[in-house]
Order: sequence, then structure tokens, then C-alpha cells
Amino acid sequence: MDRLLSTGCPVCNGFETQNTACPHCSEWMEDRGRFFDILADYSPYRPIDDLKRTDGFRDLEEALCPHQLFCRKCGYEEVIMIHEIRL
Repeated sequence: MDRLLSTGCPVCNGFETQNTACPHCSEWMEDRGRFFDILADYSPYRPIDDLKRTDGFRDLEEALCPHQLFCRKCGYEEVIMIHEIRL
């Protein structure tokens, strides 16, 4: 069995929550989900490994899940990497 097929994001799968404070205003940032889901209209329907090959990150090789964070108070945005776990 392929190593990547047996891993998944603990946040996307509901095992953990993402709590990150904004570095500019200290408000809690909103997790808007996987970064590549916002790249195009049909991104959420493409296979995850396919998206990871084209999103510009080393997330496929390193078993990471990029999440888009947004601060509602000041508008700051950033992408963070969540380490995938064995499922």
C-alpha cells in the first residue's frame, strides 16, 4: 500500500482543530480549509494527490496539507502546513 494513501489531514478529517492567532492583531484566525480547494471551481472534486502535484508546494512529498487562514479583524491571510497523520 502506498504511504500517501494511508495518511490524511487531522484537521480535514475532524481529529483536531486549527487554532492560530493572527500575527498582526492577535485575533483567532479562521481556517478556510485546504488551500487548493480555492484555486479553481472544480478543485474540491479533483483527487487530492493530483492537486498536490500542481499547487506549488512540497506537500505531496512531505505529507502536508496546506490550509488557508484568514483574520476577520484585520484581513491578514496566510497558508499554513498541517502535518498529515496515519489513518
